[in-house]
Amino acid sequence: MGPSADEIDRKLRLSREQVDQNLDVSDETAESDAARYGKVAAAGVGAVVVAAAGVLIYRRLRRPARREQLRRILVEALEDLPDVLQDLPDELVRKIKRPLPSIKLVVNPEAGAKVRGALESMIRRVRD
Repeated sequence: MGPSADEIDRKLRLSREQVDQNLDVSDETAESDAARYGKVAAAGVGAVVVAAAGVLIYRRLRRPARREQLRRILVEALEDLPDVLQDLPDELVRKIKRPLPSIKLVVNPEAGAKVRGALESMIRRVRD
């Protein structure tokens, strides 16, 4: 005949105990893994916070160079420039849009040609 009821009951009890032991081991493993991952995550967050604080302190203590200050001032002034140009009178706008005068540059004048000096050039401009 087959196994008796007591023997089946005993095998079931042993199987349940083994399953309970395996579950306890897996629970302990999961708890230790969770603790380890928690520590790693906390260390990562701490490193990011320290790095961010370092960058903020560095930026606060570092004075910008003169070149950087001038660049910022010029950028701000140029951003406001289109508004100022729209408010200019029409006559001034026409003068600004007038083409530039032509310029003659003599690099190597001929020997007999007379070269005008700066004062003579200015006087000619005033008379013209």
